[in-house]
Amino acid sequence: MLNSTLSRSRSIAVLAALAGLLAACGNSPPPADVADSPTNPVDPVDPNVELCSGTEINPERLFLQQVGADRAIIKWRGNVDGGDEATDVCFGTHMNALPASSLTAANVTETEHREALLTGLTPDTTYYYSVGGAASALQTRHFRTAPVTGESPADGNVRMWVLGDSGTAGSTIDPEGGDARDVRDGYLTWAANNGGEPTDLILMLGDAAYLDGTDAQFQSAVFETYPDILSSAGLWSTIGNHEMGVSGLSTATSTGLYLPAQGQRDPLPASPMPYLNIHTLPTQGENGGEPSNTEQYYSFDYGNVHVVSLDSQVAIRDSGNNETMKQWLINDLSASSNDWTLVIFHHPPYTKGSHDSDSAVLGIDQPIFDIREQYTEIFEDHGVDLAYSGHSHSYERSFYLNGHTGLEASFDPNVHAEHDGAGNPLTGQDDQEYRQISNNSGVDDKVVYTVAGSSGQATSTSDGYPHNAMAYSEIVLGSVVIDATATTLTARFINIDGDVLDFFVINR
Repeated sequence: MLNSTLSRSRSIAVLAALAGLLAACGNSPPPADVADSPTNPVDPVDPNVELCSGTEINPERLFLQQVGADRAIIKWRGNVDGGDEATDVCFGTHMNALPASSLTAANVTETEHREALLTGLTPDTTYYYSVGGAASALQTRHFRTAPVTGESPADGNVRMWVLGDSGTAGSTIDPEGGDARDVRDGYLTWAANNGGEPTDLILMLGDAAYLDGTDAQFQSAVFETYPDILSSAGLWSTIGNHEMGVSGLSTATSTGLYLPAQGQRDPLPASPMPYLNIHTLPTQGENGGEPSNTEQYYSFDYGNVHVVSLDSQVAIRDSGNNETMKQWLINDLSASSNDWTLVIFHHPPYTKGSHDSDSAVLGIDQPIFDIREQYTEIFEDHGVDLAYSGHSHSYERSFYLNGHTGLEASFDPNVHAEHDGAGNPLTGQDDQEYRQISNNSGVDDKVVYTVAGSSGQATSTSDGYPHNAMAYSEIVLGSVVIDATATTLTARFINIDGDVLDFFVINR
């Protein structure tokens, strides 16, 4: 890991100002009852409307799931202050006037999570909520619904924050969690210095809780590391090798075979796999996309962006499940007509970081080969624009690629990359920005593949680093922010100081 006195000093300074940063860019709401878009008109609060009368609590974990155009799930567990847990929520479009008619009871899961499904919401609208059903919402308890599928938000941009292998906080890797928090603060610093736009989506690329993905490890690595952002932006995730326990060495073909090397399994009758118990992910196309009938892989729409999460750890290792996932993916991508398509999964098809895409390591990294040999063609044939993975604790961003399914030595920029006509691969920057419709082929057949696995640790390289297919590679802590408008997609890699180290642009 990259630890230093300078990094810790910088972290202390950032934490001292964290409240201000969160107010600027951590999804804090606009002033109560002030319109922030045409879909949020300034309506005076009717003094005759009965308000909620419950008591706000402070859960030990609080996060948002399945935030869509007309629905959202508020999920929580525990009460930091002691006493009873909340059993319901109130919500509304006025921060200080949550109507009693909005009171929504929560379901209780086998692992004692409470989840309240809010329905009938208005697209592209800010909602405030109270866990416990109070009449007013706390400053950080709000979210904005997605625009209607296919449309851009009122502010013109969908912002996605991408974290890979972030789960070091509280683990033996990083007991104090400094690196993950430094990455978080770097993103907040960058956002505050660049307009303070709120985060719409949080995308986690797997290995969100080291070393075994236990419930306790998720608590420290996720819920205690990103509390304010999780309470105001929808969380979406994918399965990594450490989500399956065994210190990340599992080659199991079923989530029922989850086994932590340290810590405890979740109790039955719940799934023994904490990842599945914690998340409530769409299985029936609840947020758009084709029904997958499993939480292990799924898709959703957020305005003009279509996101797919694949299971490169478990489902891909079983031949029958893998074929089912591939056919579902083809059907899902074929049915989507959104401006932009993004796929997330854990195992990178191209990397020379702490893992090597030329080595299956006794089968542990076989999914790297499976993704490259069986899935990249599907991505490229069905309009995927970006593919993000973690696993290697590095940042590695490819050229605009098509057709490279072999080992590194077989990569030829004149064949596999968008190029300038003389075989020189384009960088995606400045006068070399990419076009969704390739200038070389005349169709939408290329993908930028990014390894963004350094959101909790940045470690080592493999022989041959950097991979020849990469436009930029660096072993440094950071995260990715993606901004998608109706015509332009921009992805940036942000380090712990809030600086942009790499970026690329795709134009429609």
